[in-house]
Amino acid sequence: MLRMKTCAIAFAALSLALLSTSVARAAEAPIDSAAALAKARALAPYVGRAESGPVWTAFDEAMRAAMGDSMRFDAMLIGIHAEIGDLQEILQERVDRERTMWVYRARCKFAKIDVPLLMLMAFAPDGRVAGLQVQPDTPQEYPSTKMDYQTRTELDLPFRGEWYVFWGGRYLDDNYHAVSKSQRFAHDLLIIKGDETHSGDGSKLTDYYCYGQEVLAPGAGTIVWACDSLPDQQIGTRNSAQPIGNGVVIDHSDGEFSLLAHMQPGSLRVGVGDAVDSNTVLGLVGNSGNTTEPHIHYHLQDGPDMATAEGLPVRFKEVVVDGKVVPWAELVRGQMVKRTD
Repeated sequence: MLRMKTCAIAFAALSLALLSTSVARAAEAPIDSAAALAKARALAPYVGRAESGPVWTAFDEAMRAAMGDSMRFDAMLIGIHAEIGDLQEILQERVDRERTMWVYRARCKFAKIDVPLLMLMAFAPDGRVAGLQVQPDTPQEYPSTKMDYQTRTELDLPFRGEWYVFWGGRYLDDNYHAVSKSQRFAHDLLIIKGDETHSGDGSKLTDYYCYGQEVLAPGAGTIVWACDSLPDQQIGTRNSAQPIGNGVVIDHSDGEFSLLAHMQPGSLRVGVGDAVDSNTVLGLVGNSGNTTEPHIHYHLQDGPDMATAEGLPVRFKEVVVDGKVVPWAELVRGQMVKRTD
């Protein structure tokens, strides 16, 4: 997640399938769904890192025969990994019984692909892998339990001046973050002039209108996480291993935590334990982490750790939306927004 520029991939021209086989099996499956799930969870990281050895060992004889040999499978897995990158997150997973097999399906986030992919593993009655496939998946919004949640903290926009909502809203048409548990209601915010986010050709970070702008705390709370040491990514590069980059997490003391990402290295003016309010300058807009151009990434979540927290809907108070003052607003892609003060 936490990305900006266009994320289109021509899947029709990119085959991600490893193999899927439907060789007949014995009538009864000694493994159950829990065992199939455990096996799939153990093997998925190896597929995601292109470590073919453990996966090959788990194949049944029909799969090995279909692949030819382990070297061929290794080359295929490495080739696919070069296109999609490391497995970063399993968004959803389930196991279904299909005739004599258990089939594991997982919607997965990979480092080099902006949309989720579907990983399938079929397990034969003896527990061996009888089918494996990685393929494009139709994106689906994360099934949040928080759709009716109302923000408790009084939140202001995390900037001054008028900004553009590049990604925002509850649905995928407006917000590609909606597939993620923690970023279900996230926003990507930047400055535009005319129809552009930058001057010149956009090859330099300083070309971008929001680069170096102050990032403000959206509400009162305490800093519970901060990072200030990661470099800005030059345009065309990403740090998928540290997606937040430089930023902060604010505990609002009511089960709500604000996360702000991608700030400039060395620009943070707060640290863990500091109290902040909605006028506190946190740092400066940068391009650190998993991002393709400078912007503010903001979302609200129900815990301090993005890896385990669930995203919360965000209502900002007293906002000017497309030139009209409203008492509160949930931001949606395409809006121009600013504080009233």
